[in-house]
Amino acid sequence: MNWLIRLLSFFQPKLSGDPEVWLERPWHIDPSWIDFKCGTCHGLYRAKRGEFEVLAVNNTSGGNGHFDRVLGHFEASARREKYKLSFIEICNPKFLSRLKSLGFTGDEKKMSKSYE
Repeated sequence: MNWLIRLLSFFQPKLSGDPEVWLERPWHIDPSWIDFKCGTCHGLYRAKRGEFEVLAVNNTSGGNGHFDRVLGHFEASARREKYKLSFIEICNPKFLSRLKSLGFTGDEKKMSKSYE
């Protein structure tokens, strides 16, 4: 799924601006999904029925703390709205393991954590 998102993203202008600022806009293929960028991380998410569903997160330069900032943004939003936070279609075993260590439950289809 991530390779398809990467491919389709080539047909939309890049989000650009201050790398320390959270940027987002409706995704050009399906406006119910939000295209986001924070530093070197970018991806897709949507808010649906009391849940933030993160479909893809790509960090082009690991070890810089940008993924932690993305995760913090989603966790703060989920706490504020009393939503569940879910990552769906996880293909990377290392990422799956990291989510489990952070208290998320589920499998490679969907890892979730409730903030209600």
